[in-house]
Amino acid sequence: MSTLAEGVYFIRNVQSKTLITLDLSASPSPTLVGSQFNFDELDQQLFSIKTIGQDNKYLIAHAKTGQVFDLSGGETADYTPIIVYPIHFGDNQSWNVNPSANGVYKIHNVRSGDLVDLRSGESGDNTPIWNFRDLGTDNQLWEFKRVGPYVS
Repeated sequence: MSTLAEGVYFIRNVQSKTLITLDLSASPSPTLVGSQFNFDELDQQLFSIKTIGQDNKYLIAHAKTGQVFDLSGGETADYTPIIVYPIHFGDNQSWNVNPSANGVYKIHNVRSGDLVDLRSGESGDNTPIWNFRDLGTDNQLWEFKRVGPYVS
């Protein structure tokens, strides 16, 4: 098992095989949802991964907008939506991407210590992605499919 290399990735849920997708219709800040691969939404399904510091600590940015994964309002409770937001380097925007078994990863928020979680591992489009305590389930495991070098 190794650390994740910087680059541009599709991030796919192990259980549902859906991709993390930016939902631009959400207001006031775009949220992350799980959706099937869609060529027409390709620019909403690519994310840049950049190391910050040590210990598998990363910023995860939407490749097109440059805005980063962020726990909404800096909250740490279960069901807190994960949004994208302009970077301010708060610990609610920092993520530990830790290898699990078989080349998959758990994505822990530095502030909450909890995981990026796809609601019940559902495979339907626009399934909420939120912060949730570690349940040891496959809907909290993610595959990173690299498609190119890091883009700032």
